[in-house]
Amino acid sequence: MKPYYILIILSGLLLGCSQNSGTDRPDKTSEKKIRKQVSAVAEKYLMSQLKEPEKKITENGLVTIGDDQKMYVIEPSKIFTGLIDDDLKKDAIVSVSTFQGQFQTVSEQLIILKSEDGFRLATSVESDMRIISLKDRIITADVPEHSRNTPLFNCPSCWEVVKYTFKMGEFVEVE
Repeated sequence: MKPYYILIILSGLLLGCSQNSGTDRPDKTSEKKIRKQVSAVAEKYLMSQLKEPEKKITENGLVTIGDDQKMYVIEPSKIFTGLIDDDLKKDAIVSVSTFQGQFQTVSEQLIILKSEDGFRLATSVESDMRIISLKDRIITADVPEHSRNTPLFNCPSCWEVVKYTFKMGEFVEVE
């Protein structure tokens, strides 16, 4: 009978010690806060690019900003946070899909850096690259081998993975 009590007590201790202490919650809330701030900077920039912008947010979180000529789409899954420049403050890249009428045109990558007084747009890079990750100041992206106006643009095997760093306002390929 005593071995059962010992097993019950030990299993109780194991369960109690293995519970999440909640130490990762502030990171998740700060990540959410960063994404919200970065999205606001991106939206402000995109609205300034249009004459009469109209903003809509869908149920799944897509933000569309457009007028009768052009439309921008920000997907929450295409906001990447991490270190980009030389400081130790978390920055972000926002990939924006651009549409002229009903046709998708060259996408934009908005580089948003953390400064002393908040986030600010550092630059906008027009490129059809698809950001895969941002880690340790390395931006990994899928890059098309063919331009958008060729039939091979959407060829799945015609894209290559390239690593970049962000130096002096430009993407520099890492070898």
